[in-house]
Amino acid sequence: MSVFEKYRPRAYPHQFHIALHIARIAGGIPTDPKVAEGWLKTKLGIDKDDRLREMVAEVMLERGVSADEAVEAVTNNKSLNGFKRLPDGELCIEGRQLKAAIKEAANVRWPKDRWGPSNKGTLAYWPEHVFVQEDVLGLGVRQPSGVNQRFVHTWRGSAIQYEEYVDDVTVRATIATDVEFTDEQWGLLWLTGEQQGLGASRSQGYGRYKVTAWEPLTGKEKR
Repeated sequence: MSVFEKYRPRAYPHQFHIALHIARIAGGIPTDPKVAEGWLKTKLGIDKDDRLREMVAEVMLERGVSADEAVEAVTNNKSLNGFKRLPDGELCIEGRQLKAAIKEAANVRWPKDRWGPSNKGTLAYWPEHVFVQEDVLGLGVRQPSGVNQRFVHTWRGSAIQYEEYVDDVTVRATIATDVEFTDEQWGLLWLTGEQQGLGASRSQGYGRYKVTAWEPLTGKEKR
C-alpha cells in the first residue's frame, strides 16, 4: 500500500465497477515452446513418434538443416498463442489490455478532440487520466473453450497459428479517473469499445463485448 494512500480519493475521486460480457475472447500470449510442442502432439494428432520424425525429416530434406534445427522449425511453424495463468490455474488477461482497449475506443470516437486544461489530444490525454486498477483480470475458467487455427503471412513466409479462446466469459474491473466525464461520454466510449473488442484477433471479430454493469463506487469500495 502506498504511504500516500489516504490521498487517493482526492487524486482519483471518480471510480467505477465495470463488467464486460464477451462472447469469445482470444489469447495472444505466445505459449512456452515446450508447452506448445506437448499441445501439438496431443491436440493435432501428432502423438506418434514416427509421424513427428517424418515431419522433421521433411524439413531437413527441404532446407538442408540439422535435426535440431528441423525440430525447432516444426515447432515454430505450428505455434500456439494463449492466455496467462494465475497461480491457481485460472486463465486471465492483463489490466493493461483493457486500458489499451479504452485508449483505442476513445481515439476512434474522438480522434481530433482536445481535452482538459492541457488541451491534449485523445491519444495522450486518456491514458494519463483513466486507469484500470487491477493488474490481472481473471476469466473464471481454467481451460480454454477451444483453439482456433489460422494462417499468418510474414516476410519469413507462411505459417499456421493456433490460438486459444474462451467463450461466454465475464470480465470485471475497476476504472479510476481524476476527470468527471459525463454519462454520455462514458456511454459513447463503451459503445465504441463494444464494437472494437478486447483481446487478440479483434480484426477477425473476436473480443466484442457488452457492458453489463457500470456502477460508481462509494468511498469504502474505492481502492
